[in-house]
Amino acid sequence: MPLWQKNDERISDEDLIALYKKRLDASIVGILFRRHYHKVYGLCLNYLKNAHDGEDAVMEIFESLPGHLVHHSIQKFEPWLFFVTRNHCLKRFKKQVKNRWEDIQEINEDFFVEIEAEKDHIYEQRYEALGEAIDELKEDQKKCIILFFLQQKTYNDIVEITGFSYNDVKSYIQNGKRNLKNYLLNLNENDEF
Repeated sequence: MPLWQKNDERISDEDLIALYKKRLDASIVGILFRRHYHKVYGLCLNYLKNAHDGEDAVMEIFESLPGHLVHHSIQKFEPWLFFVTRNHCLKRFKKQVKNRWEDIQEINEDFFVEIEAEKDHIYEQRYEALGEAIDELKEDQKKCIILFFLQQKTYNDIVEITGFSYNDVKSYIQNGKRNLKNYLLNLNENDEF
């Protein structure tokens, strides 16, 4: 076993990356994974609001890590990794929203109108605002909205998962959609975009 593997806790992330660029040894990526898995998972969970999606995102991020390590000059690994994680989660979130576009459009059609001149950072702000709006919902509404819109569960699936009655699920989704629409309309009126 190489000396650097025996003392891997003493070697900085940046030194491990430099070593990886020389040796292309997958065990080095394994050390970075062990050191940062829980932080990346926590960030993914914060953005995606779902353990399964969070785990999938973590695996996708660390699977792409070897290529990033070789092709990028990384000065501070942890902030860079958080930036990559955030962008990855936002892309996943956008994809989830796009897959349920018709349902989201009911919440507020004007909020997501596509204008060619808009740049990606505007879209990012809007998706972040939607995430914040979802966080503002009452817990039962939030749970049902996430399951229905983002995880594409049916009312019956949500009844099984949550234990809520069918009528409660229907009510939580309808009230949650209304509350999201009001929250987003209020943001639009205040010109935060």
